[in-house]
Amino acid sequence: MNLGFYISGVAGQMAQNKLDGIANNLANVNTVGYMQDRTAFSSMFSNQMGRTGAPDSTSAAYLSTNTQYISTESGNIRQTGGDLDFAINGKGYFRVQMQDGSEALTRAGNFKTDGEGTLMTQSGLKILDKNGAPVQLPIGKVSTTENGSIYVNGQPVADLGISMITDPKQMEKIGGVLIKTPQANTTPADNTISVHQGSLEDANVNSVLAMTQIVDTMRSYQSMMKVVEQYNQIASQLSDRVGMVQG
Repeated sequence: MNLGFYISGVAGQMAQNKLDGIANNLANVNTVGYMQDRTAFSSMFSNQMGRTGAPDSTSAAYLSTNTQYISTESGNIRQTGGDLDFAINGKGYFRVQMQDGSEALTRAGNFKTDGEGTLMTQSGLKILDKNGAPVQLPIGKVSTTENGSIYVNGQPVADLGISMITDPKQMEKIGGVLIKTPQANTTPADNTISVHQGSLEDANVNSVLAMTQIVDTMRSYQSMMKVVEQYNQIASQLSDRVGMVQG
């Protein structure tokens, strides 16, 4: 019975974690460049719970505690017409300088400039060029080529820093639309990457699918809580009746 408590309790916690992740995805459905969180599960075999059997031939007894990972699927690209709006086609990321000088990555290309012409994210972080220096734009008409070269009034001024990630499993969200990964896990963008000015990438969240997942996960959570309650009732009955002398 203790095993039953554990299995149903873990399943309930997994459902709760999944609900939290889906709710966060829905809250960011209109956030430019947002990459949704997904839930992964792994199976716990019966022999790993103290029973006999071979992992290759023993069926899974239950799913173990879930982990979260970041979906790298591209969102829809929509045209905005903004000179400082950029969308990446392909598995590339804009390089961003954090406040502490370290680098982060993002798919959100809704940039702006400060009073000195520094290209920045909406939160005020500097956008880096391919050499790791902040992008500075003089006053004038901005245009961009598909390889990320920026021109002002027809004169080249900078090349957007765009990186690709080798192993998506080493990606970590550090807030909103920013991604961290070890420097060794990044490579410069190749010719499969293109930049589109006047466009933005929407969040890769399907709101209709997410709502369906919420309903399904909520049902699973409620079912597991009912199982936990039943085990609790059985435990109470055992506690009251075991050892009782029948007259």
